[in-house]
Amino acid sequence: MISDKLLSLLSALSRPEMNRLRKFVDSPYLNEHTDVRRLFEVLNNALRQTAEKSLKLDKLALWEVLFPGLPYDDARLRRLMSELTQVALRFLVAEMRRQDPLSEALDLQRALERFDLPKHLAAVERSIERLIQEYPGKSADYHYAQYRRHWNIFARASKQVATAGFSEKLAAADFHLECFYLVQKLKLYIDWMLFRGFRASEHELPLISGFWEYLNDPRFDEAPLIRIFQKIILCFNEMENETHFEELLCFMDSKGSQLARSDLRECFFIAQNYCALKINQGNTSYYHRYFELIKKMVERDLLVENNQIPEAVFKNFITVSLGAGQYEWTEQFIHQYTDFLPARVRENARTFNLAYVYFYQKNYDRVIECLRDVEYSDVVYALGAKSILLRTYYEMGESLALESLIESFRAFLLRNKVISKTLKREYINFISLVKKLATIAPSDKRAFERLRQRVNETSYAMPKNWLLKKLVEIETGKRR
Repeated sequence: MISDKLLSLLSALSRPEMNRLRKFVDSPYLNEHTDVRRLFEVLNNALRQTAEKSLKLDKLALWEVLFPGLPYDDARLRRLMSELTQVALRFLVAEMRRQDPLSEALDLQRALERFDLPKHLAAVERSIERLIQEYPGKSADYHYAQYRRHWNIFARASKQVATAGFSEKLAAADFHLECFYLVQKLKLYIDWMLFRGFRASEHELPLISGFWEYLNDPRFDEAPLIRIFQKIILCFNEMENETHFEELLCFMDSKGSQLARSDLRECFFIAQNYCALKINQGNTSYYHRYFELIKKMVERDLLVENNQIPEAVFKNFITVSLGAGQYEWTEQFIHQYTDFLPARVRENARTFNLAYVYFYQKNYDRVIECLRDVEYSDVVYALGAKSILLRTYYEMGESLALESLIESFRAFLLRNKVISKTLKREYINFISLVKKLATIAPSDKRAFERLRQRVNETSYAMPKNWLLKKLVEIETGKRR
């Protein structure tokens, strides 16, 4: 078989990217080997003729196409595939540089300093100044670019006799280097802080003495990310003081236009993380705060990145929007944004999440219509679908259908080798609780209290709030 490393790399490229890669491979300056060009053409043609991403080619057949009549030489073929892989990787670097004209201009600034070409250098530095003015937001990369620009000018001036007027370049380089460092340090601190909130960590993130006090220097007001990240850290370190969160939202509104799109997007996700922690603490009013953040992301076109939405983000948005009671908005969101999900989960996600909306709307017939005859290829969606269907049959009072699904669901869990033992136990416990809900006599106070205790001990990974609500209905005589 041909190198999977090479084929998976070529298969990941779009057709326009493959067209540009051909030009890259054909350039004698970038690739001196004719045989590598021929190998690329053979593989490119083969990939274009199949819809399968996992293309499988025979090495002997490939050798015959490349070197008809010559005895097969496996070492030579492997060397050619390795060389083509390296050329393709260099192409990816070139593509990334092509999308970053500011970095290219800064490199050119350094390169021209080797020669006595003041007019060329002046033109490049005017271009750098223009690109920095047009830069989309004061990100860490923005400050790093400013540092490189000013440092390059100072370093050149320091080699000359007359350096008048260039000392301010050193001061500017120092300021932007500080901003770059502080933004990156705060970003790392926030990531560590969020990780520590969900998992135990033996590691501490060291900070220099006086770090937090130093951040309050008024100079750093010019770096809005520093101020926003400061407020984020206060939010999570003092969760009970909700004023910090209000101030964070005000900062994001007032400073958002100064941020790079990716930084603003990240700030929204972090703010949503805060809301999720509040919800998990039992403060359900934060469903509405979370939902408002989702709406703002959609309105500002921050949701889709590289023509895709992460599957976990999509699912979280739907869960939160339903928790906030925004049923019609959620249904519209599903129809509008499902096509931005990875192709492998797209139809599963569409069907499952629409059924979830219908369940919240108590449109149980449509839930069954969506889920009853669907076979999910993804085990996560299969578990979610069966869980919704189980609750639907309970809500409808369909005892026979509920009993049948309980047994088939249990069998599915026991025979499935992909699901972890912990998750199996949680779902088996959930099935048992639903069965108990359907059969318990409200007059049996002791059994009822035992059931309540079991529900309270249930993980929130299961539909715990639904179970608690059903207990209240039974207790108050509102059960169907």
